[in-house]
Amino acid sequence: MAKHKVTLNSHCNYGYVEYDDETKKITVSIPGDLEAQKRVEEYLSQTQTMDVPSEHGIREFETVTLNAMHNYEDFGVVLTRLWVNAGVRVEWSMPPGMADNL
Repeated sequence: MAKHKVTLNSHCNYGYVEYDDETKKITVSIPGDLEAQKRVEEYLSQTQTMDVPSEHGIREFETVTLNAMHNYEDFGVVLTRLWVNAGVRVEWSMPPGMADNL
């Protein structure tokens, strides 16, 4: 089992979100912006209904209901809407901890 961690950015306050495959637990840490951390935790704890591209191509969408704690795939899809729903950016290409010494 693995833990998956990505960097979060709330107005240059960097932190991370981590998903644990074994326990299905999500950990959020944004030390410089606790309000943003609470928004992310709340968003990820709720079931999300969204339109996603279907298996037939990117021009056809289907409505799905996802729970970020259910599995890593759902977690990843739910994170794609984090900015719109919680105002916190996912820095997909920035390894966690990279911003610690900026």
